[in-house]
Amino acid sequence: MSEHPGSSVVGTVVCLPVRDLQVALRFYQGVFSMPDLVIEEGMITVELPGLSLFLLEEENFASYSRKAGREVSYPGDAAGTGVILSCAIATRENLDSMLAAAVDHGGGVPKPAAIDPEVGLYLGYFFDPDGHHWELAHSQRG
Repeated sequence: MSEHPGSSVVGTVVCLPVRDLQVALRFYQGVFSMPDLVIEEGMITVELPGLSLFLLEEENFASYSRKAGREVSYPGDAAGTGVILSCAIATRENLDSMLAAAVDHGGGVPKPAAIDPEVGLYLGYFFDPDGHHWELAHSQRG
């Protein structure tokens, strides 16, 4: 990970609560083709390019959330989507394969992937078993 001159930020981590670590483990192993993911100390660590994703068991997540005066909530808990996690995907085929894997592993795909005429990207969306919203994007430009 490269550092920006003058910045004290050396990495980025996104933490998400999960209701069932075993369900989350199978889902993320399958969708991201990461069979080596494991549960350690109430957490699954998913290392993506430029981002560490920590999937925390709900009570573990709550212990951090409560320090800031908040409770745990999930997407779809009346408030809608609070975060969209986006990934750039190498090919349309990879993107379509990931959407199929999301369904196969207990997630949801609200609609087929398609070219978004506003941005010119091939976009697909899925929700993991806890309702976290993912966007997959492939650029048609070289």
